[in-house]
Amino acid sequence: MKRRRKRVKVNYKNLFILIFVVAVLCFLVFLIFKKFNTSDSDNKNDNNKSNVVSDEVKDHLKDLGYSNSDIEVINSKVKKDDILSMENKNDNLVKYLGVKYFHIENIDRYDKYMDEENVSAEQAIMEVNIGIDKPFYTDIKTIDNPNDLLVLVNKYNALPSGYVPSDLIQVEGERMQREAGEAMLKMVEAIRNDGLTLNLLSGYRSEEKQTDLYTDYAASDGKEKADTYSARPRHSEHETGLAMDVSDGWYLEEYFEDTPEFDWLQKNAYKYGYILRYKKDKVYESGYVYEPWHYRYVGVEVATIIHNEDLTFEEYYVKYKGLY
Repeated sequence: MKRRRKRVKVNYKNLFILIFVVAVLCFLVFLIFKKFNTSDSDNKNDNNKSNVVSDEVKDHLKDLGYSNSDIEVINSKVKKDDILSMENKNDNLVKYLGVKYFHIENIDRYDKYMDEENVSAEQAIMEVNIGIDKPFYTDIKTIDNPNDLLVLVNKYNALPSGYVPSDLIQVEGERMQREAGEAMLKMVEAIRNDGLTLNLLSGYRSEEKQTDLYTDYAASDGKEKADTYSARPRHSEHETGLAMDVSDGWYLEEYFEDTPEFDWLQKNAYKYGYILRYKKDKVYESGYVYEPWHYRYVGVEVATIIHNEDLTFEEYYVKYKGLY
């Protein structure tokens, strides 16, 4: 006796829906694939276009005396208008273009500084961008964003007159901006837990307080000497509420660098967002004598970069924030 096969009942409605969904998915995949391929192609075309040397640019650079290889480098890194505005050949230009923080606006200053100081192109670019080819306290810029945790205050950048940081808190008898103060308290707790001593001696200062301090120092030692160890009002990091002077005792002396507390800070301060602001080997850059006691809050991310690359805060600004 033959067994009858069961008939499979096909649900055409569901089958149609399934086919439709698969078709839509395939179409979307096709569109995505096409978009990426088009983008890659466009990017390649754009890159090729940017690397093509126009006859106008090529002729101009050749007239100035640049070789074909130099022309390719210059064309790939300098805007056309800047190229066409060149009046003379610069023998250092290609060398400068190898430094990522080169700015063509400063090229004459780079040349002069490199010749006068006998430094490399990279060092000349770094230090000119910082501004130290000019006397301290010249071409002063008033800071637009004084509440920024990464505010750069130095002898070329002044806080607005009357500035008072917001959200100051008490930090063991001193005051700091809240984020900096809370990080300082954590750092102090950690160093003390390791059996060491750290006293907080000077945090936030008002503009009036900084004025009084600087005036007294200038009257005692003369303005020129006072400028080497004291900031003029509106130029002190203490006025930001982001800096703290620390010691194992109750005085700020250079001997602090020979203490285990200083050694601990060198190894660990960046983990709490702090940097040693005025380094021993960069006095010429900051304009201040070495201060092993002065620590500035910049946040853990930036402090880690500065620590790992052994930078000053000014060098960080040139490399990562486009200072020039």
